[in-house]
Amino acid sequence: MDKLLFAQKFPFSNTARNYLKELDISLTSIPENAIKRAALIVSRSFSSSSYVLDVASPTKEMLELELVAFPVAKMFVSLMRAPKIMEKLASFFQKSTFNSIVSSSAPKDLCIELADDLGVKYSISSERDFFVEVPLIEYLGIYFIDEELKLVNKPVVKGRVILNVNDFARFLSEKAYQKIIDSLPIPKDEIPKILYPLATSIDSQLIVIEKKNFDLKLSGVIDPVLFPPCLAALYSNQLAGKKLSYTERLVLGGFLHKLGMSKSDLLAVFSKSPDFDKRIAEYHLDRIIEKDLDVPAFKKIHDEYGLRTKDCAVLEGDFKHPLQYYLAKLRVKNRLKNKSENSYKNNLPKNPNSETSDSKSSDSETSDSKSSISETSDSKSSISETSISKSSDSKVPLQKNSNVIHGSDSHV
Repeated sequence: MDKLLFAQKFPFSNTARNYLKELDISLTSIPENAIKRAALIVSRSFSSSSYVLDVASPTKEMLELELVAFPVAKMFVSLMRAPKIMEKLASFFQKSTFNSIVSSSAPKDLCIELADDLGVKYSISSERDFFVEVPLIEYLGIYFIDEELKLVNKPVVKGRVILNVNDFARFLSEKAYQKIIDSLPIPKDEIPKILYPLATSIDSQLIVIEKKNFDLKLSGVIDPVLFPPCLAALYSNQLAGKKLSYTERLVLGGFLHKLGMSKSDLLAVFSKSPDFDKRIAEYHLDRIIEKDLDVPAFKKIHDEYGLRTKDCAVLEGDFKHPLQYYLAKLRVKNRLKNKSENSYKNNLPKNPNSETSDSKSSDSETSDSKSSISETSDSKSSISETSISKSSDSKVPLQKNSNVIHGSDSHV
C-alpha cells in the first residue's frame, strides 16, 4: 500500500510506471471513473485550481483509479488545442509534488525517496541549515519555472548547489515538470479512439472559458471601488505618491495587468512613485506582461507578504483570490445596473408603433450582457462530469489486455 500511495502522489515517477505495468490496464477498456478523474485533472490544471482525493481513507481501488487517470489526462491534453494546456498540466503536478513533500510528516525521507526514484544525483550536505548538495550540471538541467530556484539565489560551493529541505522539494518539483513536459504530446496513434470525442468536448469548454472568463483580460473601465481592501490600499497609496516596496509593486502590477490595464496606463500609475525611473519601471512591467504573472492568492498576500488591512477579514470573506473577489463584485454591480435600467424602461410610456423595435433593442442588450465577462460564472471553470458521462458509451471495469495503458514511457 505504501508503494501505491507514493505512486498516486507522484504519478510521473518510475514507481508509478512500474505499478501501472503490473495493473496491465487495456487501452480499449479504460474505467469510466478514471476518465472522469482525468477530465477533472485537466480542468483543474487549466484553471490553476487545486485537486485532491478528498477521502479520509482511500481504498486500493480508488488509488489505482487515480493512478490510471494520470496517463489518461496526458492523452487528453495531447489531443487538445486549449492554450498552453500541456504546460498547465505539468505545472499542476509540479505544484502538487511540492505540496505533497512539504505537507508530509517526514519531508526529508520523502525527498530522498523521490530523488532516488527519479535518478537525481545528490549528496547529503554537511553544511549547517542545509540538507543536500546537487552537482551544478544536474541543477542546471531543470527549466526554472520557479523563480525561487534561480542560481543567483542559491549558494554554490565547488561546483555543487547547496539546498535546504524546501529548496530540494522545489527542485524535485521542477524535475516533475521537466519529466512530464518532455513526455508530451503523446503520439495520436497511441491514444485510443474512445478518448477523441471526450477530448474534443473538454477542449471546446476550456477554449470558451479562456475567451470569456479566466484569462481575465477585461475590457472597459477598471473600477477601483471593487478592489479587495488590501489591493485598494496599495492602489490608493501608489496614486498618493507613497513609496511601495518591490513586493507591493509586483502584487499591484500583477493585479492591474490581470484586470486588463494597458502598459501605458500601468506606467501612468507607477509614475506617481517618488523614486520613479521609467527605464526600470518598463523593465519590470515588461516582465509582468511577458510572463503573464498572476497576482498571488489572499493567503500569500496576507500571511507571507503581510499586506493586510483591518477590513480584509470582514470584506474578503470566503474569497481566496483577488480576481475572484473583483469579478464577484463586478457581477453584482452589473446586475444592479441592468435591473435599474430595466426598471426605468418598464416605467416609460409605451408607444405601440415602437414596440417591435424596442423588443429588438432589448434582445440586443441581453446579448451584449451575456457576452460580458461580468456575467460569466466561475463555476464554468470545472468540467461537468455529466457531459463526460454522456460522451462515454458505458462503464468499463478494470480489464487486462496486451495493449496496455503503460504502452510506452510517453504515457507516464
